[in-house]
Amino acid sequence: MKVIVQKVEQAGPPLFRLYIHNAPHRRMHRATIQQYREILRPAFKRLGEALPIDYPIELSVVFVNPSSPDLGNLYLALEQALDGKTLKKPGILVDDSLIQVVRYLSKMYVT
Repeated sequence: MKVIVQKVEQAGPPLFRLYIHNAPHRRMHRATIQQYREILRPAFKRLGEALPIDYPIELSVVFVNPSSPDLGNLYLALEQALDGKTLKKPGILVDDSLIQVVRYLSKMYVT
């Protein structure tokens, strides 16, 4: 897995653009989702973010060569990996309810 995160300051909650390569889906083992979190955390820290994030955010997500064609399961795995009330602490967000808007959610397959 590889994760690229960009933060866009805007009026209202900041927008986080995520490009996630080889993302897991919700039905994978919890250890895989925990590993997902461990890959997400440094990507957010590179932005200078204090984790866990405790303020509302917006998301834009592109799943590149994901493990499933099902966007719903890919997004639910991402929510689990971000959520501070799931898996081993600390999470990326205090709680996934801080996600106010998902502006863009897509998958892209490249060779």
